[in-house]
Amino acid sequence: MTMNSIPNILLVDDEERFVKSLHAILKHYDYECTEALSGTEAIRLLKEKNFDLALLDVDLPDMLGCDILDFIRTSRIKTTAIMLTGVSNVETAVEAMKQGAYDFLSKPLNHELLIKTVNKAFQYHQVSRELEASEKRFQVLAEASGEGIVIHENGKLIEANNQFFSMFGYSAKELTQGVFFEKILLPASLQIVRQNIEGSIFGKNKITGIRKDGTEFPLESNSRPINYFGKPARVCALRDLSDRVRAEEEKLDLQKKLAKANKLNALGMMAGAVAHDLNNILSGVVSYPELLLLQMNESDRFYTEITKIQEAGKRAAAVVADLVVLARGGLSSPTVENINDIILTHLESIEHNERLANYPNVVIQTNLQQNLHNICCSRLHIHKMLLNLIGNALEAVHGNGLIRITTQNCKFTHPLSLDCVSTYPEDYVLLTIADNGPGIPQKDIDHIFDPFYSTKKMGKSGTGLGLSIVLNTVQDHNGWLEVKDNYPGAIFEIYLPITNEEISSTKNIDINHTLRGNGEIVLIIDDQLEQIETMEKILTSLGYKTYSATSGEEGITLFQSQAVDLVLIDMIMGDGLNGRETYERILQVRPGQKAIIISGYSKHEEAQKAKALGISHFLEKPVTISKLSLAIKQALAGN
Repeated sequence: MTMNSIPNILLVDDEERFVKSLHAILKHYDYECTEALSGTEAIRLLKEKNFDLALLDVDLPDMLGCDILDFIRTSRIKTTAIMLTGVSNVETAVEAMKQGAYDFLSKPLNHELLIKTVNKAFQYHQVSRELEASEKRFQVLAEASGEGIVIHENGKLIEANNQFFSMFGYSAKELTQGVFFEKILLPASLQIVRQNIEGSIFGKNKITGIRKDGTEFPLESNSRPINYFGKPARVCALRDLSDRVRAEEEKLDLQKKLAKANKLNALGMMAGAVAHDLNNILSGVVSYPELLLLQMNESDRFYTEITKIQEAGKRAAAVVADLVVLARGGLSSPTVENINDIILTHLESIEHNERLANYPNVVIQTNLQQNLHNICCSRLHIHKMLLNLIGNALEAVHGNGLIRITTQNCKFTHPLSLDCVSTYPEDYVLLTIADNGPGIPQKDIDHIFDPFYSTKKMGKSGTGLGLSIVLNTVQDHNGWLEVKDNYPGAIFEIYLPITNEEISSTKNIDINHTLRGNGEIVLIIDDQLEQIETMEKILTSLGYKTYSATSGEEGITLFQSQAVDLVLIDMIMGDGLNGRETYERILQVRPGQKAIIISGYSKHEEAQKAKALGISHFLEKPVTISKLSLAIKQALAGN
């Protein structure tokens, strides 16, 4: 007899001599036995101990052996029963086998048959327990799996794990009442599953499931044929791909954002590369016409044509300025302002009114809150933002159009404050610009802030940079922008953080008024001879005396031998010293020397360092004579 372990057997019979004799025989073969002389005692022992086998007399004084067998079955006791019966009770023993007994032995017992039956019963018991343990392990694995596992027969679902029920929203009871693939799969997916079954095709498939509530979700299926209680069936593993699809969508969205960021970065690099040279070229286009116009009357020949040349140069310079804003970012000269004042100044500007004249039927209404909080901003950038938003609204409305501009103090939770540890203020100024035009189509609303994206006719209006400038300006001010398609019309809401600082009482000077010099000496340092020539002519016409140098090093040498009242320095100059480095060397020679930096393009960080050294003004080419003359006067006066 080969066994993995010695079985523990319960002997149940009311004849004590028979039980003792049976015990002695089994003990001879190294079986461990426990005796019970009644059904009641047998049930008590079954409750207290674990037995592998039980030899049960079918006819006991207090109960039948089948009653003990029924107790074993209903109590889920893991004991295999062999019935002991006399010749007259064979039918009862057979009935017991129908209830789950392994076999029966007739009295008097044949020793050889007894041992043979006990051995086979124990082997059966071991196999049954191993199979049950295997099924439990499979069940645990099936339940621990993140996949829904279902067994189906010809499309009818007959068994499933908890993940399946959780995934689709059905219960185990509903499964027994009849759930078919038609209920849980879209028709196209159902066709794929059927083709796989009919063609005995294995492998993974991407399909779409339907939950009990009707919602659809992506699935990955993988099925195999199995034998299910003697019948052919298939087991199918279903994996919910919702999280994966969502992650892939988020990854794709991040890739798009990264591509957009790379596009902006490339745009910035391009702008930085060309802005300096373009602005140097445009300086002549803007400045020479201005010099000519100062010497002419409006009635003179070519006055109108020269004015148009100058205006064309200014428009080209404005496009370059937009590129520079995208490339450089940051606030050039933030000051404390009240946005109501900026709005009113903008609405009174020549630039705005010239554009408004092209839309005589459009009305602009304002509702500006009194006692509006101040903001810390770049007045130039806010003006540019208003120019773009109001300009877009003017072009959007038709016929008797209406544009509403409103401001108000408000409490606002910045969306970025929810995702980071940085602190954001709660108090904001809300600027709203709304129009009654056709609104913004959904296909465009996600792209309107992309550089060079424009819905306008090519060559008719705009460069596609306007709203990119608006978004950059809002972000540089640590604000937030929301756009809404409010058919009819569109609404732009700009939230800008407030400041408790007061507005400076510095007196404003009309920059359009040309201020002349009184023979003061100005040193011009620029690596472009054409720029030096243009600047010398402008300054000479304004009454200043000039010296010039084509590099920082040459300028320092000249400065050491010639006292000057003011230095005009280009920021980017060939391979030598740049404007900031040149000014540092000049300060070593003469601390406190007054200077202005004027450049076609420079990095924001370099400009900030130059201002920290004492540069009073930073002018960007091309600069008008009026702005230049004002900046020189202010610098000489120490303002």
